[in-house]
Amino acid sequence: MSITAEPAHSQAPRRAGLRRMFTAPASWVRACDTGLAVAATAVIVTGLFVVLGYPPGTVYPTMLRASLSGPGLVTTVQQAIPVIGLGLALSFCFRAGQFNLGGDGQFVAGGLAGTVVALYLPGPGWIAIAVALVAAAAGGALAATASALAFTRFEAPVFATSLLLNFPIIALTSYLINTALADPASKRDATASIPADRRVAALVPRDSAGHDLLESWFGSGNVLTLLAAGVNWSVLVVATVFVICVFVNNRLPIGYETALIGLNPRLAAGVGVRTGRAVVVNMATGGAIAGLVGVLVVLGSHFRLIDGGLNGTGFAITALLVVLLARTSPVAVVLAGFLFTALGVGAAQLERDYGLSSYVSTVVQALVVFLVSLQLTPAALVRRWGVRR
Repeated sequence: MSITAEPAHSQAPRRAGLRRMFTAPASWVRACDTGLAVAATAVIVTGLFVVLGYPPGTVYPTMLRASLSGPGLVTTVQQAIPVIGLGLALSFCFRAGQFNLGGDGQFVAGGLAGTVVALYLPGPGWIAIAVALVAAAAGGALAATASALAFTRFEAPVFATSLLLNFPIIALTSYLINTALADPASKRDATASIPADRRVAALVPRDSAGHDLLESWFGSGNVLTLLAAGVNWSVLVVATVFVICVFVNNRLPIGYETALIGLNPRLAAGVGVRTGRAVVVNMATGGAIAGLVGVLVVLGSHFRLIDGGLNGTGFAITALLVVLLARTSPVAVVLAGFLFTALGVGAAQLERDYGLSSYVSTVVQALVVFLVSLQLTPAALVRRWGVRR
């Protein structure tokens, strides 16, 4: 019998117990692990800068200015939106113990499905955008569900099937872009341009009266003016996804079921959770979020589906590193996603100013995740808090 079939009064004690599993003091230990890992990473990276002859006193301010002020902050927010969206998708799957490595494929599948709708669906632009978002979510969900069904029916590990599915999805998308969807008027390996009325607009477009009003109040170089003109409505969609993830995780039975599956699948099955159904729903939802993010990038930034334009952004791998750090917490995904994106933007500026490879940001991100996995919190402190490793 499924937990969802139980009366509300019998669910309450179980939900309270599950809440205790994911709150203090275990959360204190995780926060301490993360804090120590970040501090250790800062010390190591500072030492490397010194050894390589790059003074930290100028390198770090350069990174901060490039990523957190003026146009650099706009770039950071623009790139953080898809990273956070993909992070929420992968984190949602990770909650059920499923290590979804198919973010790239689900991202691209959503971009493909949404682009086809945006280009060819007749009718008003706002209807085309709405249907494109639904189609993108369906495309991503379909790609993720294939891995989930392979796991529940044939016990094929999700990390393997989701990773392998990336390749045919990306290859099929590339083929369609260069054949059926190719733009005959362009030499680029891309589809036709998305019509202007079917694009995700900026929060306050530059040619609008609202932008003129912001300029008169704050000035053209003010960060509020820049963000309003440089960030599009994708931020509202991802914010809505964040709220839904928090609500599902903390308020719906499926959220508690998947959390229990992630902790101990056999225990979950033993207490009546239909684990197969929960995993499929969980994976499909994560895939839908990834697909939704894919079409948001196409309609809000690229304005056409470019061959390699989605999987080549590196958003999926950054999101995976974010989830390895943030685990199943949507709030931690948002914070880590913004931090990791800012590192990437700042590292790109270091490459321009100092000739230092922009991959330094990937090194820092991976180092933080690696050190978190070492669980640096002293054992005596862990025992004092009564937490078992």
